[in-house]
Amino acid sequence: MSRATARHRIDDAFEAWGRWVYRNRLLVLGLSLGIVATLGSFLPQMRVENSVASLLHGDDSATLVYEEFQRQFGQDDRIMIAVEPPNVFEAAFLEKLASFHRDLEAQVPHVADVTSLVNARQTRGDGDTLVVGELLETWRAESGDPAELRRRVFANPLYVNQLISRSGRLTTVTLEPVVYSALQSSGVQERERDRAVSTLSDVLQGFDEPETDSGLDSLELLSEDEKGQLVFAIERIVDRYSAPDFVIHVVGGPALVAQMTRQMGGEARGILIVASVVIALFLYALFRRFSGVVLPLIVVAATLIGNLGTMVWLGIPFSVVLGMLPVFTMCVGICNAVHVLVLVYRRFAAGDTRENAIAYAFAHSGLAITMTSLTTAAGMLSFISAELVPIRHLGITAPFGVLYAYLFSMTLLPALIGILSIRHRVDGRDAATGLERLLVWTGDLAHRRPLHVLGAGAAILAGSIFGIANLEFAHDPISWFPEDDPIRRAVELIDEEMRGSTTTEIQIETGRENGLYDPDVLRRIEIAAAKASAIAREPIYVGQAISLVDIVKETHQALNANDPAYYAIPDTRRLVAQELLLFENSGSDDLEPITDGQFSMARLSLRLPMADAVLYRSFLKDLDAHLERTLGDELRFTLTGLAVIQVRAFTALTESMARSYLIALLVITPLMIVLIRDLRLSLISMVPNLFPVFVTLGAMGVLGISLDASTIMIGSMIIGLAVDDTIHFLHRFRREFELTGDTREAIRGTMVTTGSALFFTSLVLGTGFAVMGWMGNLTNTIHFGYLSAFGIIVAFAGDALLTPALISLTARFSELRWGVMPIGIEDAAIESPATAPASIDL
Repeated sequence: MSRATARHRIDDAFEAWGRWVYRNRLLVLGLSLGIVATLGSFLPQMRVENSVASLLHGDDSATLVYEEFQRQFGQDDRIMIAVEPPNVFEAAFLEKLASFHRDLEAQVPHVADVTSLVNARQTRGDGDTLVVGELLETWRAESGDPAELRRRVFANPLYVNQLISRSGRLTTVTLEPVVYSALQSSGVQERERDRAVSTLSDVLQGFDEPETDSGLDSLELLSEDEKGQLVFAIERIVDRYSAPDFVIHVVGGPALVAQMTRQMGGEARGILIVASVVIALFLYALFRRFSGVVLPLIVVAATLIGNLGTMVWLGIPFSVVLGMLPVFTMCVGICNAVHVLVLVYRRFAAGDTRENAIAYAFAHSGLAITMTSLTTAAGMLSFISAELVPIRHLGITAPFGVLYAYLFSMTLLPALIGILSIRHRVDGRDAATGLERLLVWTGDLAHRRPLHVLGAGAAILAGSIFGIANLEFAHDPISWFPEDDPIRRAVELIDEEMRGSTTTEIQIETGRENGLYDPDVLRRIEIAAAKASAIAREPIYVGQAISLVDIVKETHQALNANDPAYYAIPDTRRLVAQELLLFENSGSDDLEPITDGQFSMARLSLRLPMADAVLYRSFLKDLDAHLERTLGDELRFTLTGLAVIQVRAFTALTESMARSYLIALLVITPLMIVLIRDLRLSLISMVPNLFPVFVTLGAMGVLGISLDASTIMIGSMIIGLAVDDTIHFLHRFRREFELTGDTREAIRGTMVTTGSALFFTSLVLGTGFAVMGWMGNLTNTIHFGYLSAFGIIVAFAGDALLTPALISLTARFSELRWGVMPIGIEDAAIESPATAPASIDL
């Protein structure tokens, strides 16, 4: 069976499908609306996740270590509220700060602890008694003198850069979220505290079998929704207290995520509205019909609802990375609908019936739509192998969007055409003549001077490779926010004044119960903290290092008449144990976040400024080497915390890019060969398909735009969309060549028909993504939108110039004429020039 005969049968099958849908239009409409309604019912359950921790899979080693750390020591992802008054030590301000502190404690859910100058720990000795009290309460009872308070605050190294900036400009209120989700954590903290006290008592009394089963592993950690509730409650209180003399800045992982979610939500709504209006105008300009605007938008709405509903049904949360999904889905749905409607309206203009018009449209465009849907889905499916969870989620959800766009274009759209009253009119306009002449001239240029065209393309490609060589990877979510965004300004202020707004955590294990009572172990931890604080890799530095050692030294000083000379680690193991027991019995629970109940492991927290993960990587490498030398073989250590998670996410980002691009090529290339059924045409097609990817990546390198969790997806997406244009072009070229047997005429015919359609669909796609860039609030959204629009336009230019040039050049050096020459009687009967449609045949 010849290729033409095979294609005839496929076209006949699509024509039969069109007739079946028309004759069963009410049934098809009902089923389509049923699918939309069913999937739409899941939308109210949509959740959003944008935290750093959500970037990695739950079974990723970095995630497992981080979760285990949280279960052991509590949340490190805290909220820091910096307050900027005229004078921190003024009585009126301290009263307002105390009221602010109490409201946060009483009104914010899911909070384990609130710390500020109001309840700052002050450890002192009263004879042989250890007294652990609150700073302000003790100060008021003893003197109430602001100067004395200032002296006490700046004399305590644990207060500076923790509760007050070195300049005295800011003071902070820190909220530590609970570890476990609501209703699960009842009694957990109490059990842990009781276990710690029991362990200390057992050691001093000679017992060595502490309780070990806490039952914590089965509990769910605090969810992103609960962290969001926490942030919103904080913001309500902040709104009440904010004043010129009480300026408030809020930072921390949950606050950053909440602001990103707000920005993303506003973006998505605005982008969809404006993109819909702009695309509607394009549709009206093309069709000059109300139905030509409404029908594609109905298909898009059904596709969006189906896609997002499926995402929720699969348990996939929305994220900043998935922010491009609605625009992508909209553009794919619009283009599919246009492919069908162009032909339907042309047949209406020729006086055909609805059934015949639908059948004709499917016969001539059904195969091309199917082929392009497959390749677009394959391009997006390449992300399913990504290490980063949101990108992998895109690899799942985007192909579903392509599937629904195809499904509703082949069912809901023709059913509506058959049901709605659409006026048949004979349209004598020739509005596309100017565009067609330009496209024909372009095709003739590529045919006459293929070496010149390809040489120009090679020069552009060489420049792009230079840009790619300068391309950098990055993962810096704070840089996505506008420079005047409150969260970005707060982070920059607190990084400058408080010497850091995020943390790296070091979990140190002695390997034995009560190993932390060993003075030598504590001294090594002290040295490790000092050496870590000395590491500086601009702009990364350690603003503060806190560990069990600080409490040990503070307690030892208090029990030795508060003499600063005794701010040191005790000399004996028993003395360490006794002083820690006295500290615990004083009523403070400050041991819980820094050691386990068996005193076998300790936490060393390093405060760092928020920065790009690329910068953290070198810092953490140096830190690891320092710890290795300082702690030795006896003490095992593990690096974790938000900075470590970011570095792991960055590594996953680079791996994801290489893997997704490779998979896209390995899947799409053989798919093109199978669909086009011509090895040379298929290989030729990969040149214009890869050209826009290289040019776009090169432009990013020249403009200094980094590859991050959003822009990394551009390459595979452009490949998927560029392949669509190429398939349509080659699909039509083969038809034209079968009719004429002449490469030049086949190119001219293809440019007049399919070229016009590709110009319009590229315009729709490019405009949709350009609107995304124009309306975007977050920098990553802006970059993704504009770069995607640029890549789509370059893809069209590649198909309009490079593809004809490659076809022409190949034809000159080959006796084989695309596998269809000479034209036989059967092939010639496919479509004679007299009956060939002058429509845009996609």
